[in-house]
Amino acid sequence: MSGPGLLPPGRQLAITWSIPDGFGGMTAALLRRSAAFARLAGVEVDVLTFDGRPDYAAVRARLAERGQPAPGVRVRNLYERLRTEPVAPGEIAIEPDVAGLDDADGSAERETAPDGAARVELSTPDGRVRVAHLRADGSLAVLDERGRSERPRRLLTAFDADGRPVRQWRSVRACYADWIAEVAGDGDAFAIVDSKTAAPFMAHVRLPRLVTLHVVHNAHLAAPGGPIGHLRETRAEVLSNPERFDAVVFLTERQRADAATLLGAPENFAVVPNTAALPDARVTDPVADDATRDPASAVVVAGLTARKRIDDAIRAVALARDRGPQVRLRIVGDGPLADELHEVARDEGIAEAVEFAGHRPDGAEAFAEASVALLTSISEGAPLVLLEAMGRGCIPIAYDIEYGPADVIEHGRNGFLVPAGQVWALAGTIARVARMTSEERGALREAARATAARFDEASIVARWGEVERAAAERHRRDSAREVLAAEFERVRLRRPRRRLGIRLRLRGVPNGARVTVDLRTQRTDAVLRRSARVSSGRVGFRLSDAETDLLAAGGPIHLTVLVETDRAHAALDAGDIRPDTRTLVQRVAGRLRPHRA
Repeated sequence: MSGPGLLPPGRQLAITWSIPDGFGGMTAALLRRSAAFARLAGVEVDVLTFDGRPDYAAVRARLAERGQPAPGVRVRNLYERLRTEPVAPGEIAIEPDVAGLDDADGSAERETAPDGAARVELSTPDGRVRVAHLRADGSLAVLDERGRSERPRRLLTAFDADGRPVRQWRSVRACYADWIAEVAGDGDAFAIVDSKTAAPFMAHVRLPRLVTLHVVHNAHLAAPGGPIGHLRETRAEVLSNPERFDAVVFLTERQRADAATLLGAPENFAVVPNTAALPDARVTDPVADDATRDPASAVVVAGLTARKRIDDAIRAVALARDRGPQVRLRIVGDGPLADELHEVARDEGIAEAVEFAGHRPDGAEAFAEASVALLTSISEGAPLVLLEAMGRGCIPIAYDIEYGPADVIEHGRNGFLVPAGQVWALAGTIARVARMTSEERGALREAARATAARFDEASIVARWGEVERAAAERHRRDSAREVLAAEFERVRLRRPRRRLGIRLRLRGVPNGARVTVDLRTQRTDAVLRRSARVSSGRVGFRLSDAETDLLAAGGPIHLTVLVETDRAHAALDAGDIRPDTRTLVQRVAGRLRPHRA
């Protein structure tokens, strides 16, 4: 399945903050999806980045070493554009502070690219920071003033090649929005936002013909055990206001359902899995394939960070070796915990059995050589490495975490799930697979490959087409909505016993309108939403024990209501409310007391 009809007509943008050296799964998924769009749908994709590094030629060179980006995919950077292309003139209302940018005393932080382009950061004791983005010839292209003593607190000014200021932005988000509008053009455009760093500002970019979609690449809750819990700090701003995007896309149905339970089942939630880059060669004899692998070989492909919990993998291998099979572990990846993990291997007495291979552009190919792949993360969205491993016949052994592993692994058929954090159980499973017959392992490898094949690029691109079309229709509908003249008639929050109850009476809201009640606590930053249809101006909810507990410790509850019909909408703010904890008898007694007096 391929051709121009896979995706709706319009420009395709992929939004991320940066493309780091040695990037991980999120960026890999973005580039793979963009390549599939270009190859199968015949569209060009612009990958837009917003970090200030001056050496994007080096970024492209590193990508080229990996065979990326694919034909039809272009990587573009905001500050590179401002350095190398003319800027449309605009009003200069504030004199930019260019004094001392020559850094005569050498106190500035400077990052210089091979072509001479540079980023220079100058700080003062009073907290002011100025960042100068210089062209290759040394001329000033952009001055970013932060922490100004007067408003605006942040001011960006663009300069022409002769040093004259030509345009200003009173916030960095305004600058971002201008560039996105420039790239999107006047026609239909779709912006898929992968980065959680870019998502907060993209939530406020509203253009008449730009459809915005945010992909959630990791767990959305601060702690496992959902679906009711606190949003992660890095996700809260966006996911607590999901209606700001035309679609919010999750990688698994389980995560979508959990997020919908917490956030009132928004109608713009969707699911599109990652696509798996499968090897071209097809294995026809799984038993012969098993014979090419050391049954006691294990591999981890991951960044060496705390979230990946790779010390568990090392300790599990040590325990498995104590049980007989002389398991060897290969760790592909790098990161801040490299030295610490070397020490763990030494402390466990298996330093000679653990290979630290470092970062490899072709890291996924390590799965073609190993017998099992280990995934020990604290949380994920839908780990791409599982599909990469399974597509190469490497048997996955994964902690049963939120989210991803249980969505693709059928325990005992195409891999194994282990209770999260139970190193001894992980070790036992590693040893068990090593002791299996070639026929048993071959059957697991064949089933793993069949599972990965379900995530082929053509079907995933087609699914993206469906989601983009639905998001575009939602964008058109929402843009045409009028403001509904609605207001509160009565608001009641009561908790006489265990559970919190909410009762609303609304004026000016037609029957059948969708009402989303948004409840937040300032002290604990808890967010909970509930949705229902209005009947005779009334809406009511009784929260569960878990939902009540989420809000109970946070002090006053801030209540807002979003009202939606096909043609109109309204947002009503009831402010901070302390729930009434009196029983019915106490309330009645309170009404009677004045009469008795």
